[in-house]
Amino acid sequence: MLSERVTSGIYGLDELMGGGFRKNTINIINGGIGVGKTTFCLQYAIFGLNRGEKALFISFEMTTEQILRDCKALGFLEIEEHIENGNLQIIHIFGEDLTFPSISLIDMIKKNISQEQNYRIIIDPFTYYTMFLDSDIRKSISTIFQNLRECGTCLITLEESEHSNMISAGSMMPLYLADTVLCLDNLGFGEMFDRTLRIVKHRGSKHGSSLYPYKIESGLGIVILATEHDISQVTPTNKFDKEFLAAIKESSNFDKVGGKLAKRIELLKNNWNHSESPEFILNLVKRKEKIQ
Repeated sequence: MLSERVTSGIYGLDELMGGGFRKNTINIINGGIGVGKTTFCLQYAIFGLNRGEKALFISFEMTTEQILRDCKALGFLEIEEHIENGNLQIIHIFGEDLTFPSISLIDMIKKNISQEQNYRIIIDPFTYYTMFLDSDIRKSISTIFQNLRECGTCLITLEESEHSNMISAGSMMPLYLADTVLCLDNLGFGEMFDRTLRIVKHRGSKHGSSLYPYKIESGLGIVILATEHDISQVTPTNKFDKEFLAAIKESSNFDKVGGKLAKRIELLKNNWNHSESPEFILNLVKRKEKIQ
């Protein structure tokens, strides 16, 4: 059974990610200054809000006024309505405040959301959490992430250092623990691949492995310029269903492993996105699994 998906709101992205983010996951947008990380967050929030969802935006850099200004510049004029009706809550925290033990990010989130609803939760940027907390507290990031998953589907931004050898252990830990990591880059050359997105990982999902150019367009936000060929590389095909169904029928009769193997082959069928026939792989599997 496929995991329930939460659409990203980024034009052209979900087609490369099996339909979007998995529900109740931690999804990190990693990149340097000016690549569009906050724009990504605003677009993610607005997309859900416009469809009756709720969102909580925690910012360590921008006030509500600054977020409103940026949304209006992008053309997301409905932002004020969502704030007024209570569907969008914005919390501005000074990063330095995290040094005081009285401030708990999880407690703050739980006080501002309804437990009966699944929220789109944005933390922009999470870098402050790794900068201002001591090493012992940073070790609890896995616990923080698990608590966040219980609150909703989270989008977190991380600042990428200009010098890769200067990335701290605290900044690397969230990347390891996240369910999805997307890297945005801006070369500044003004060419087709000036701005690029790469899907570093997307747990439990087929995803594109190329470098995808993107633009930030007024009125739309981020638009991924993936080609039909790019999308076809991650889109399951039913071209070889006949071969798969024959293999499922044959393997279901194997002693001991039959039922289990048939289910695995069916899963392979549902995710097969290659242009070549699966015949060689299916025969390999059947020979191996048929051994008693």
